[in-house]
Amino acid sequence: MAVTGALSPTRALRRSRHLDGRALVGVLLTLLAVGGGMVVFNAASDSRGVLVATRSLPAGATLAASDLSIAHVRVDDSLYQAALPEQALNQVVGKQLAEPVHAQQMLVRNQISTRPNVAAGESLMTIPVSNASAVAGHIRPNDAVTVLATFDKGKPDSKTSVVLPRVRVYDVGYDQSAPVVNTGGSAGATAASQGQITTVTLILDNPKQQESQLAQAKWNADLDVVLLPPSAAGDAAGQAQSGQ
Repeated sequence: MAVTGALSPTRALRRSRHLDGRALVGVLLTLLAVGGGMVVFNAASDSRGVLVATRSLPAGATLAASDLSIAHVRVDDSLYQAALPEQALNQVVGKQLAEPVHAQQMLVRNQISTRPNVAAGESLMTIPVSNASAVAGHIRPNDAVTVLATFDKGKPDSKTSVVLPRVRVYDVGYDQSAPVVNTGGSAGATAASQGQITTVTLILDNPKQQESQLAQAKWNADLDVVLLPPSAAGDAAGQAQSGQ
């Protein structure tokens, strides 16, 4: 006859302390998964979206949406400030490159040209100017201007006429060796840092007529450039395109 002993409370407690090894492994794997997820989450939170080129492009190329993609990177604040953020995608499409880019290269702001695009059928022509003849140097790419020509300056029969009533500025040249004194305001500060204005390059939308008119005035008269307000359509659209 078998004798069955009663299970004492002490023996019951000792058995409950025996943990299953599989349960320990499960708890460990759960902790590792949670920790790994937190690491990935923190890494993703620290990354920021920037624009990168999908293919190599030369200087002067016009950017299309297919030329750009968004990459999330972790970079220093100084590098991020120089880069183009993902929010700038719509603003960059349609602009021209001031410098070449390579495939998968992060785009920086200085690689995007601030000059207006030159359309088919338009041409560029440069004229000499000075601070005295060009609004004290306060002229920027994409500004609308009028070009005046004064023939026989200083003579009794001197005459001033309009050569180009309204054209857009493509680029402005400066003499870096002759800085000007800041006359106040942000525009004055910019002019002071760039130096004396020496040339203005204009976009001619009717080259056959305008080129000869401007060339004759350039070599036979004193020129003045008058800054105009933007028009409701053409100049405003140009400024939006060039980001001015």
